[in-house]
Amino acid sequence: MEWKLREEYDSLPVWIPDSEFASCYDEFCHQVLWPCLHYAIPDAPKTKYFYESASFKQYVAVNQRFADTIVAAYQDGDIIWVNDYHLMLLPKLLREKLPNATIGFFMHVAFPSSEIFRCLSVREDLLYGVLGADLIGFQTANFARHFRQTVSRILSAEALPKGIQLEDRFVDVGVFPMGIDVIALTEKRANPEVAEWVKVLRQRYAGMKLIVGRDKLDEIQGVRNKIRAFEVFLDRYPEYQGKIVLIQVALQTTEENEVQGGVADIVSHINSRFSTLTYQPVVFLHTQDLTFNQYLALLTVADAFMVTSLREGMALRTHEFVECQADRHRPLILSEFTGSYSYSGFRSCISINPWDKRTTANAIYQALNMSDEECLSRWEDLHNHVVTQSAQAFVTSFLIRNLRASLEHQGDSLTVAELDVTRIIPRYRHSEKRLILVDFEGTMWPRDPRMLVKGTFDPPEEALKVLNKLAEDPKNEVWLLSGLPVKGALEEIAKLCPKVGVVAENGCFIKTRATRNGEGTWINMVANFNLTWKAPCLEILQYFTERTPGSFIEEREASIVWRFWTGPSDNSSDRQWARRQAAEAQNHIFDSLGERYGLRIIPGANSFLVLPNNISRSTAVGAILHPGGPAHSPLGRAAWLSPEAIEAEHDPEVDFVLAIGKDEKLMRRLNELENSETISTGTNMGVKGTDAKWKLKPEEVMEVLRRFAETK
Repeated sequence: MEWKLREEYDSLPVWIPDSEFASCYDEFCHQVLWPCLHYAIPDAPKTKYFYESASFKQYVAVNQRFADTIVAAYQDGDIIWVNDYHLMLLPKLLREKLPNATIGFFMHVAFPSSEIFRCLSVREDLLYGVLGADLIGFQTANFARHFRQTVSRILSAEALPKGIQLEDRFVDVGVFPMGIDVIALTEKRANPEVAEWVKVLRQRYAGMKLIVGRDKLDEIQGVRNKIRAFEVFLDRYPEYQGKIVLIQVALQTTEENEVQGGVADIVSHINSRFSTLTYQPVVFLHTQDLTFNQYLALLTVADAFMVTSLREGMALRTHEFVECQADRHRPLILSEFTGSYSYSGFRSCISINPWDKRTTANAIYQALNMSDEECLSRWEDLHNHVVTQSAQAFVTSFLIRNLRASLEHQGDSLTVAELDVTRIIPRYRHSEKRLILVDFEGTMWPRDPRMLVKGTFDPPEEALKVLNKLAEDPKNEVWLLSGLPVKGALEEIAKLCPKVGVVAENGCFIKTRATRNGEGTWINMVANFNLTWKAPCLEILQYFTERTPGSFIEEREASIVWRFWTGPSDNSSDRQWARRQAAEAQNHIFDSLGERYGLRIIPGANSFLVLPNNISRSTAVGAILHPGGPAHSPLGRAAWLSPEAIEAEHDPEVDFVLAIGKDEKLMRRLNELENSETISTGTNMGVKGTDAKWKLKPEEVMEVLRRFAETK
């Protein structure tokens, strides 16, 4: 069999023992993951699956078998595309063995809100598993947002619109609507056997209206809701009794899920109520009872197709129905809880809430009595979506994005050399105009937030002495970059180092350097920003502060810091509680304020920062580099403040840029300049990748700056 698969299908099998497969697939995948991902938390005693599922061990074993087979067959340049919830652990297992491989993961089903996913006892294993990929894809923007928020809440990682920032790498998260192979389906529809079956069905159901559905029989797919709504329809519109048939095709699922679905009894009930000697209102078929040609014929003769899922990813069977209706244009009745409904093209269906059987019954009546003109108009919208969002478009867009993400992440895993000052000094010596950018906290000054709150700040004299010495050189333009507020520590530093420019609050304020024209002034970079978000944000943080011992809020002019832990960085139960509270707080702020006000949240080890989206040290440095920026123009906030201007230009006279710090966004930006030297002082460089050209321990920074200051 293995030889045949390899020779005839270019495929490699993964052999899994029956017992392992049954426990993994039938129990963990279908009894635990499938309901959870579709918003169904089983009632007791079923909840034992969530907390003590021994089948998870088999799930791990199956994922490991896939990993072993793939690693053995992998060659450089291969793309590994992992599909669906059965293999959520696989990306991480592969990443451990193949650190530079291109790995993508696509979730074909729904992804629930964090409130549901957090009920899983193995939630962290599953999340870390998929985060081994370079790109994680979902069917809809809602599912992707739920995933980002779940990771933010459970793992306390930074969730950004583009993806997840982990300690050591960035993982892209994208939306890729899946489709069908329209060309292949059109060819299959042209099969003479389909036409023959269309003829047979029209004869068999002459004078009848046909409603068709195809679903799994578990409770998620809502077949029970569909049949109940059909019963309400027959009661409400008795003129259709004996003239309409619901043909329900059942997809295979596990026996236990089928029992939970409770479909058999409701079918028996409705048929016993309305059947006659020559009429049966519900015809129930299993997929093994009919061929694909018969199914296509059924879609062709249907007067409506009905999907009543309680939660679903993309309902691709609706795409097949739309294409089979190329001649008749009959309407589609679609649950608003499917992923398909979230796309504008599918808004031309008749939408229903499957929990509301009365409006669903009305939707059946509307479908049967819709005018041909309206049917055609709705069908054209549906058809346009199906042909543009095809299977080919899905595969192409996912693979291109996956390759791009992988290439972007390659830099993260490259080893960065320790700084060799002797290689940079000659360039420094022979340059005419230099820009020196140095992080303050954690680089020049080992921060102690508790001292700042008490209002005591002891300026690091040695550090300021070196900065002043660098600033005295007329060729140097020295800037200190800080996340601290203007009042207090930075005001004091500005007085002690008048020739050094200061960036405060991560770019919210810039203090220009003192020149012959006069003293430096503080420029507010967020003067025109809407800061009304601060009041509700403080209210949320106050709530969490009351519940987190030792935590406190630092309110700044245009940003807010919540320090949830001020003790030793250990794994004590108190710190774990504080981290959980921080994850909750971040999630709450992001949900209620993040998108509305355009905020971003930057988590740290023991604190997190909330600030406007388009403000950062990187934008501040862009303003400094701009020819009309605060370093050159007395006008203060001028043309350089527009993002386009900042991105586009930099002072052509600057022929040497030296940046020392931890801000990766800034390092990436400065790397684009030919004359830059970027040095990262990240403390966990062994784990965390950096885009800087060099790395340096924080305790060695002063010695390096002294070397530059002494160079003439």
